[in-house]
Amino acid sequence: MMSGLLIALAAAAAQSSSPAPAPFPATQPSVDGTSTAASASYLREADYRVARIGYRIGLSGARYCPDPYPLTGLLLHHLAEYGAADRTAAAKLYSLDRGPGILAVIEGSPAVRAGLVAGDVLVAVNGRPFPSPVAIARGRDNEEARPAIEATEAQLEAELRKGPARLALLRDGREMSVRLEPVAGCPARVRLARSRQVNAFANRGYAIMTTALLDFLRNDDELAIVLGHEIAHTIYKHPAELEARGVPSEGLLRGFGKNASRVRATEEEADRLGIKLAWAAGYDVSAAIPYWRRYYSQYATLPQIFRTHPSLGARERLIREAIAGLGADASDLGAKRPEFGESPLRQR
Repeated sequence: MMSGLLIALAAAAAQSSSPAPAPFPATQPSVDGTSTAASASYLREADYRVARIGYRIGLSGARYCPDPYPLTGLLLHHLAEYGAADRTAAAKLYSLDRGPGILAVIEGSPAVRAGLVAGDVLVAVNGRPFPSPVAIARGRDNEEARPAIEATEAQLEAELRKGPARLALLRDGREMSVRLEPVAGCPARVRLARSRQVNAFANRGYAIMTTALLDFLRNDDELAIVLGHEIAHTIYKHPAELEARGVPSEGLLRGFGKNASRVRATEEEADRLGIKLAWAAGYDVSAAIPYWRRYYSQYATLPQIFRTHPSLGARERLIREAIAGLGADASDLGAKRPEFGESPLRQR
C-alpha cells in the first residue's frame, strides 16, 4: 500500500510497552501440514502470526523468485526497537543488550530443526560477533537505529547464503552453539509495526505491516494477500527502482505526472505476483477483492493513495485476471527449489 508513509518505521518490529517474560509454545498445524506440539514458540503472538504466514509465502513461492533467499523461520527483535523507557526492561528480561533476540520461531522451519526457541539471544555467527546492541541503541530512536539493526540481520543472512552457519547464543544465561541450515525461498523479511495507521509497505527489503492493519484483517487469507503484495515489492526491488528513477518516497510530487504512473505500475506488478505468492502458499485468493472493497470504502479519504495506486475497479479487474490465469504459467506448475550458488530461476 502506501510506501510513502515512512513514519511507521519508527515503530517497525518490536516497540512495545511491556515485554513478555517467557516464550509461549505454538500448538497448531505446521507449515508443511504435519501436526506440531511445541516446535514453534513466540514472545508475541501477533508478530508470530505475521512471521508464520510470511515464512509460508517465502517457502512456497520460491519458484517465482529470481534470487534464492536463505529462509530460517526466525523473527528477531533488537534492543533499539524498543522505546527508550523500555530498553532497560528489555535488556533485563531478554538479554537484548547481548545481541539480537529471537522473537518467534516458525514450526517446521530450519530454526526448529536447529533447536532454537523464542527467547534465545544470538551472540555470533561463524565466529563473528554481532555489533553491540547497546552501541546501536545509544542516543537513537528506532528510526535512527534502523540501518544498523538491518545491518545486523544482513550479517546473519550473508553467512547463511554461504550454507549452514554456526550460531553462538545465550539461553537462560548459558552459552550454547547450534548449526543452522537455511532453505532457499523468497525474501520474506517481515515486520509488524506498532502504529494506528492502517497500512502496509515495502522498505529496504522488508515487508512491513502495522498493527492497525492486522486488526482490520478478517482472516489469514487476507493477511496472506497483503503480505504477498508487499513481499512481491521486495522481490522486484520496487522501492530501489523508483528511487533510481527519481520518484520521491513520499510527498505530493510522488502523486503527480510520471511519478504517479511509475508507482502505479509497480503496484499492479505487485498485485499480480502477490496473488501468485498467496495462492502458491495455499491461501484462498478469492479473499482479495472483498478485502480491497472494505479497505477502499473505509480509507478513500486519503487521496494520495488513489493518485499512485490503481482505482478499486482497476484493481478488481487485475485481480480477477490474475486469479483466472493461475496455473497457466509454466512457473505456476512447480519447479525444483534452487540451492544457494545455483543460477536464479528467472530474470525480470
